[in-house]
Amino acid sequence: MSSLSLDRVYKYYGPQLCILNDINIDVASGEFLVLLGPSGCGKSTLLHAIAGLHKISSGAISLGGRVLNDVPCQHRDIAMVFQSYALYPSMTVGENIAFPLQMRKVPKSLRDKAVSDVANLLQISHLIDRKPGQLSGGQRQRVAIGRALVREPSLFLFDEPLSNLDALLRVEMRTELKKLHHRMGRTTVYVTHDQIEAMTLASRIAILDTGVVQQLGTPGDVYNRPANVFVANFIGSPRINLLPAISRGGRVVLEGSGTVLPPPAEFAAALRQDGRKVTVGIRPENYRTAEGNGDDRTVDIDADVTLIEPTGSDDVVFFRHSGLEQSALLRAGLITQSGPARLRVEASRINIFDGESGKRLA
Repeated sequence: MSSLSLDRVYKYYGPQLCILNDINIDVASGEFLVLLGPSGCGKSTLLHAIAGLHKISSGAISLGGRVLNDVPCQHRDIAMVFQSYALYPSMTVGENIAFPLQMRKVPKSLRDKAVSDVANLLQISHLIDRKPGQLSGGQRQRVAIGRALVREPSLFLFDEPLSNLDALLRVEMRTELKKLHHRMGRTTVYVTHDQIEAMTLASRIAILDTGVVQQLGTPGDVYNRPANVFVANFIGSPRINLLPAISRGGRVVLEGSGTVLPPPAEFAAALRQDGRKVTVGIRPENYRTAEGNGDDRTVDIDADVTLIEPTGSDDVVFFRHSGLEQSALLRAGLITQSGPARLRVEASRINIFDGESGKRLA
């Protein structure tokens, strides 16, 4: 296993278009890093740069202490799994998996054993003589992963490998990938735009926007302590509620309604100045129905429920407060119709961002 280092990596297309802007990431040996962000944020470009498919404009990419900038992709000891599977249709499953070893002129007896071991690991031994056209999408993806595994590389790269699968199969393959990583322990960089994939698979997540790393941290870090408004809004489903407010007496007052929220202690220093414009972030799951008495960590608000979306065990309840549409994630059946409702927010768990820069205040 090897560690990966990205040191001040830039990628320009022409003098004006910066696709990757000062990327600095260290991936520990055996870590599973997910590159997450919207379309066009630079995550696939960064993955392809690591693989050697794109040449970076400046900076350094190192694997196990070896600088890869001028190393051809075939000599980087990296295996990549593509979104499109990229299987040879005229070859059997076994031949597809064995192909990288064949290109290295590995003896047939060793190739056969390696293919058998990988096929057993991925539970596709019964498919070994089939052609890709005879396989389902999930089976083809397993073959593509097997072809990467058989090389025993220092680094695995995955470029949105599950995006072509249906929802149920995507969940199943996500679980299999996580189990596989636990068994193999190989350093992995995985690209996706699906936040659920990122949260469930990653050791750490690098969230990108416009070629800039907005936050690098564990799934818990980026969810509970988002670095800025972009990260807060991108992570979480339903999306976080973002509400304009001002500081007053060490508290925050929501514009429009005048609702006063006592913030967590970590924000106290940043809120000493009265009249500071801030943005309050409230996760939908931090709302609940107001039953009984609250405490000093909660605030009750009057909500005008406009829509209820059942999702099974929970309901997404849309309501208006502070003149803005918000959402709450509540246990199914607690609110059954539109109209006035009393909700309670756990103010102790809110996030507060600077009203101008969008950066988290603590």
